[in-house]
Amino acid sequence: LPDPPLTPLAQNLRGAGIMVLTIGLFACSDSILKLLFGRLPIGEVAFLRGVLVCLLIGGFLAWRHSLPPLHSCLQRLNLWRAAVEVAVAFTFFAALRGLPLANATTLIFASPIIMTVLAALVLRERVGWHRWLAVLGGFAGVLVVAQPSGEGWNAAALLALLSAALVAVRDMLTRVIPGHLGAGSIALTSAVFVMVASAFTLPFGWITPTIGELGLILLAGILMSVAYATVVMAFRMGEISFIAPFRYTAIPLSVLLGYLVFGDVPPWTTYLGGAIIAVSGIAILTVERFGSARRAAAS
Repeated sequence: LPDPPLTPLAQNLRGAGIMVLTIGLFACSDSILKLLFGRLPIGEVAFLRGVLVCLLIGGFLAWRHSLPPLHSCLQRLNLWRAAVEVAVAFTFFAALRGLPLANATTLIFASPIIMTVLAALVLRERVGWHRWLAVLGGFAGVLVVAQPSGEGWNAAALLALLSAALVAVRDMLTRVIPGHLGAGSIALTSAVFVMVASAFTLPFGWITPTIGELGLILLAGILMSVAYATVVMAFRMGEISFIAPFRYTAIPLSVLLGYLVFGDVPPWTTYLGGAIIAVSGIAILTVERFGSARRAAAS
């Protein structure tokens, strides 16, 4: 007999579990990259990893007989999104090289907060006072982590915040890309853009990687490619409003990996600011969820 269909709660819990797995894959990949950045140039690592990611994504799409046609990849908004993805990659990699893993990860999670501001200012979405209050709380958390008057406020912290803002722009572009453009077209286009942009940096610095470093790049590329697939699985498994908050497990996980891999012991401000950012982001998601429910009921 076929297995009975999962209940909505079971689907949500399974999706949440896959999301936590995805966050673990991303965090491990970031840890490997930070190790590599200690000796190898950012552009070189991004290029070598990008080649592998393009091969893996392209190979998977070919295996599924779903390689996107060229004209869909060249859709204007998709190209703009891919260009922003390049900026996201390089700003985050530079921040990752200069900051402890926990700080870089925590600051990048300011993106949902910035996204709310952009939705109000650019997309003219109505943002109630509850969400504005969560936005102010989130920015307070950013200030606690970055410490504008202390050692935490430096070029790397600014790059992490810039990367968070670019992530918000990227996600906003994703929302307005025509629905007929599949996820494969979007993912493959972005991966190719990052790889090509990284290739332009190679004449300005190349250090021949060791066998061990090539192995780490291979591992990081595999982890990233699998994470691209599992994040889609997670959001298709259950409700986005239930699953999305589990992304914030990246903050405690990055603290743990930072300690185990690099011996970093974050100050108490990192824990406090990370908690404030996570609570603010979850509050924004919760308000959006109830707002959507009210609009659906009214219509």
